[in-house]
Amino acid sequence: MNNKPFSRAERVSQQVLKTINEIISRDLDLRKYGFITFSSVKMTSDLKHANLYYSVINPKMNLEKINEEINNLVPVFRKNLSLSLNLRSTPTLKFFYDDSFEQFEKIDKLIKKID
Repeated sequence: MNNKPFSRAERVSQQVLKTINEIISRDLDLRKYGFITFSSVKMTSDLKHANLYYSVINPKMNLEKINEEINNLVPVFRKNLSLSLNLRSTPTLKFFYDDSFEQFEKIDKLIKKID
């Protein structure tokens, strides 16, 4: 019986997110894209694939170009992850732009118009 409050995939997701944020603060300078924050990670249950979601404040270039360039950095992220995660194999990574903050702002503006 599993007495842990979270699944293994959720625990590994949290560790991946923490490590990715450490990598960008310590090893990579992503300021040329704007202020990038990684908000969440969705792992498959077999821990082989991870989708990472990020947002950009004050983007300095087209969001599609930022997404392309961040996905080109996957080997750097995987190398650093493999050194810090205690897993049999390092998950494949794919980065996605998280537009939830923009969606929240749109909904907020619509609600304010109604009032």
